[in-house]
Amino acid sequence: MKRLIALAVILAIFLAGCQQAEVEKGKIRVVKMSPRDMVEQLKLGEIDAFVAWEPFVSEAVVNGYGKIIATSADIWPNHPCCVVATSDKLDRDVAVALVWAHVKATRFINSEENREKVLEYASEFTGKNREVVEEALKRIKFVEYPDKEEFVKYYQELERGGYLTKKPGDLGYDSEDEFLKDFLYSEFYDYVLERLKENESWVPEKVNKKVRVGYLTADLHQLAIYVAMKESYYKQVGLQVEAKEFANGVMEMEGFKNREIDAGYLGGAPATLKRVNDDIRIKIIAGANNEGSAIVAKDAKSLEELAGKKVAIPGFGTVQDFLLRIAAEKAGLETGT
Repeated sequence: MKRLIALAVILAIFLAGCQQAEVEKGKIRVVKMSPRDMVEQLKLGEIDAFVAWEPFVSEAVVNGYGKIIATSADIWPNHPCCVVATSDKLDRDVAVALVWAHVKATRFINSEENREKVLEYASEFTGKNREVVEEALKRIKFVEYPDKEEFVKYYQELERGGYLTKKPGDLGYDSEDEFLKDFLYSEFYDYVLERLKENESWVPEKVNKKVRVGYLTADLHQLAIYVAMKESYYKQVGLQVEAKEFANGVMEMEGFKNREIDAGYLGGAPATLKRVNDDIRIKIIAGANNEGSAIVAKDAKSLEELAGKKVAIPGFGTVQDFLLRIAAEKAGLETGT
């Protein structure tokens, strides 16, 4: 009898292990780390894949550490990414000047005749070589203003996923529409766009003011800030820009909170999460880019092959997190830590 019981216990453990293994086969193991670390960890084989933005995707690909198995354009076309935000206390004339410089820089980037200069600036800004930035630029849509429909979709996904701890009412708004209109604040961009349509040579009056502008380390999506400096667009409108570098968007939002910066280029994810959850009063006044991320894998050749693999994302609730979730669902997989 004791022997039968022992055999039954062993069988139960064995079956449980098999069942667990079957569950793990259909599940992607998700870990958090910075994109810079992702490249190194993929190289070392500590992770099997990662989801990140450019130029870290292309850095891994060009150096032979992994291959792209899905771009963000494949997974979520025209998805929002980086934005330009300002403190709600920023002077209107300064905000208009910033938007004008951003629009001019974005159009410079998107003009084919400036290709060589753009490659040069991209390499200088990120510290990556020409081959990496040339590859990376293929996947980034530099924009003047975010796609509002897609941005609202992202906001609603954050809400459904329980990432937002406060409601618009908690922040002093009567409705979600009222909050989003104030958060995605297009007045300055609309004004600049209208003036430029009337006269493409229009330049706002010089403001002759100093403004502190944040940006993220080596984030190619935010190339416009560097182009605006190099092409003297800030100078043309009388802006004395003090550029402040941040390691990530969360730290940059803390910069807004502590009044260390007046404006900044950062991801839409930290901008939204910290605006709502911590009530850090910012407005998104322009867009920086759409798309520009990808899933890079060391050995896997398809999304289905990520089952049971360790995949890194920059953080839960980020656009990259949602990209992985969407891709996993399409491949019939689950994600979990």
